[in-house]
Amino acid sequence: MADFSIISDVSNEVLKVLRDNICPELIQSPESIALAAPTDKNADFQLGLYLYDIQELREYQQMDLIRMRGNQAQYPPKPLNLFFALYINSKSQLMANAENEQRILGRAIQVLMDNAILFPAEDEEESRGSITLLPLSFEEKTKVWSVLSMPYQLAVYFSVSPVLLSSRRVRTFKRVVSAEFDTFQKGSG
Repeated sequence: MADFSIISDVSNEVLKVLRDNICPELIQSPESIALAAPTDKNADFQLGLYLYDIQELREYQQMDLIRMRGNQAQYPPKPLNLFFALYINSKSQLMANAENEQRILGRAIQVLMDNAILFPAEDEEESRGSITLLPLSFEEKTKVWSVLSMPYQLAVYFSVSPVLLSSRRVRTFKRVVSAEFDTFQKGSG
C-alpha cells in the first residue's frame, strides 16, 4: 500500500506516461508537459496537468484490518478518486495554432486510453489505478474554470481510481494462547 505520497505519485506517473508518448513527436521537450494549475503564471509549458478534485471512493471501501507481523493490524486504506484536467497552456508562446492544440489533445487522449492502468508504486499490484475519461456536461466543465476565475478552456477531463491511501494507524492485539471450555450435559428427564 502507498503512503501519503500516493497522490503525488499518481500525478507524476500520468505526467511520465504523457511525456514518454507525446515527446518529441508533438511537443519537443518533456519539460513542456507539466503539473500546473491553469492559474500558474509560468508560460514555459505547453500542456498542463491539473489535479482539481479528490473524493473518497466509498463503493470500494474496505472494512477489515490488515494483519501485519507480530500482534499488530493496520487500519484499511482510504480509496480515493483523483480528478484531473489536461489543458493547453494558452499563455505559452510555443502554441502556434488551434489545429496543433487539437492534435496534442487528441494524442493525449490516445495516450491516456492506451495506458489506462497505472502503477505509480514500484511493482505493487494493489496500487494500480485506472484512468477513465469523464462524461462531464459543458456546465460542469465551465464550473471548473469559473472557480479558478478563468474563462472556459478546452481540456480533457479524467479520473484515476482507486488510489489507495494507506493508514498509519495500527492496532495491537493479544493472541489467544489458551482457552478453557466448560461442557455440561443437560439431563434428559
